[in-house]
Amino acid sequence: MAVLLALLCGAGTGATQERPLTGTAGQVPYATGGIGQEEREALEAMRDQYNLRLTFATRGSGALLANVALAITDGRRGPVMTLDDCGPHVYVKLPPGSYTITAVVDGVEQRRRVTVGRPGGARELVLYWPGTDTERA
Repeated sequence: MAVLLALLCGAGTGATQERPLTGTAGQVPYATGGIGQEEREALEAMRDQYNLRLTFATRGSGALLANVALAITDGRRGPVMTLDDCGPHVYVKLPPGSYTITAVVDGVEQRRRVTVGRPGGARELVLYWPGTDTERA
């Protein structure tokens, strides 16, 4: 897993992508984006199609973070999907089950367990990273 994440962190092409970006990673449908008002509105219109909604932000300021490397593994630790440049919001449609979410920003990893598919709707998860000294000032 560490090797996979190391590869993901350096796998960006540097090309600007139009957002929100929708597609499939493996067999998993997803949407990502939300940097501008139009992107947020477009994602909001799609939100009910996805059962896991992730947001990446800076602790303290709440500033949203993009350029996140994301890996989702299932209960057997097998990869379900990976994205090398996503955020600040990622919506995912997963089969019911338990998953590990691993996200990396600037070499700092966040890992969370989540179960989707239970009655009661979609799961929402916000992952926070420490802010820079400038943001804390």
